[in-house]
Amino acid sequence: MKNKNKYNVAARAALFALILTAAFALNANAITLWYNGDADGVNGLANERNTVVSQAGVYDDFAVTGGPAWHVTNVFSDNLMSPGEVITSADWEIRTGISAGNAGTLVAGGTSTNLTVTLTGRIFFGLPEQMVVVNGLNLTLPALPAGQEYWLNVTPADNGTGRSFNSTTSGANCIGTCGNDPVHDAFFNSTFFGAFFTPTQVQGQDTNFSNGVMGTVVPEPATVALLVCGVGALLIAVRRRRSS
Repeated sequence: MKNKNKYNVAARAALFALILTAAFALNANAITLWYNGDADGVNGLANERNTVVSQAGVYDDFAVTGGPAWHVTNVFSDNLMSPGEVITSADWEIRTGISAGNAGTLVAGGTSTNLTVTLTGRIFFGLPEQMVVVNGLNLTLPALPAGQEYWLNVTPADNGTGRSFNSTTSGANCIGTCGNDPVHDAFFNSTFFGAFFTPTQVQGQDTNFSNGVMGTVVPEPATVALLVCGVGALLIAVRRRRSS
């Protein structure tokens, strides 16, 4: 009986550890999955709504890497803003298939007031940079076939004054498919400036822009199956020991 009790304690401890491992793998805390890089102080492109400009938005490209899909909880953009600007909401979109004059396909998007707006500490052209994060998303983005990408836009909306410019980046501190990619594949869409998904090169900015995505990598099916099998095997072993 003593040995049996020792075994049961060890089995229960192993089972508990495996369950914790599985829970951690399947429900990891959100991390930055893609960040195009810190502002380089070179320029910025209008990215704003309800400022002195009625609407303008920057879209930059990224790829889902590291697993079969991402579970997206937050998206953000870094913007050089007029001091004292009051952000009331933010428009956000993720699209596929954008090309010159073609909006592609909207994957997800909307207008959110669930925001976190934080000064980054960087100031260029007399404009402090603010990180505008859209929170509370519950979106799964599968990895796309080779040669296909997603595009992200996060546009802050103001109280009718000031200006906002999506910061350009050369890829410093980038994560994932970064801002130093050889093909600058960003687009500009603005009813105010008369641009409909025009390449940012047309706006004189052959560059990338400081945007990002947060969430978790969805585990490979084989990883999930292995964890489930491990938990199942331990449960069977414990049950058999109890019945013997």
